[in-house]
Amino acid sequence: MDRYIEVIGEGSFHETAARFIVAVQFEVRAAKDETALREVSELANSAIALLREAGLNDEEITEGGTELYQPWYRKKQVGQNSSRNVILKVADYGRLIHALELLEPLQIKNKERKTISIDMRQPEFAETADAHANALTAAFADAKAKATKLVSAMNCRLGSPLQVEEGGLAKRNSGFSRDEDWWGDNSRFGMGGSIMLAAPNDGPSEPAPDLQRPTRTIFVKCRVRFAIEDA
Repeated sequence: MDRYIEVIGEGSFHETAARFIVAVQFEVRAAKDETALREVSELANSAIALLREAGLNDEEITEGGTELYQPWYRKKQVGQNSSRNVILKVADYGRLIHALELLEPLQIKNKERKTISIDMRQPEFAETADAHANALTAAFADAKAKATKLVSAMNCRLGSPLQVEEGGLAKRNSGFSRDEDWWGDNSRFGMGGSIMLAAPNDGPSEPAPDLQRPTRTIFVKCRVRFAIEDA
């Protein structure tokens, strides 16, 4: 019977947020369906114009869909709610926040019937194919180092690898909105937040400080079976 030892190695790499994603929802309550649909479209179009004035381009502003419904808690009342979503995908977080601040004047008018809500989604992280491959190589080296120490304790010598298998990925989230780091890196051991629009100050708003981009850690596992030879 062939003698072998099977160990699991681990490597890791980092992913950095490439684009920040926000879903902006415009909602209007009106007595008639057509009124609700028309006014929510007007509200959204006014907001899109402001976003473009802030410097966001068409590639950063995408359609998120429209709905018409009556909330369950208002079934006995006359009226319909209509909502429209616009999704923003912006690489520069400071530009994104500045653009969102410009929507505040639209929120001040008719608060009882018209509302704007902002939902910060999980960022898009940069593709890391090369980093993944390097981490897998490091995981193999880690497995080989473990196996070498174990067979040495057995007064044997490590032979050639007989089987190599990549395990599942685990991650430690960045801690950014919708990418919360609730459990740390506990996922290694197994084989969206909201923004409220604030009223503007009389003076110009200060630019957001230039902070480090959210970064998360991806852990790669590698299961390797090595032959055991006599020393």
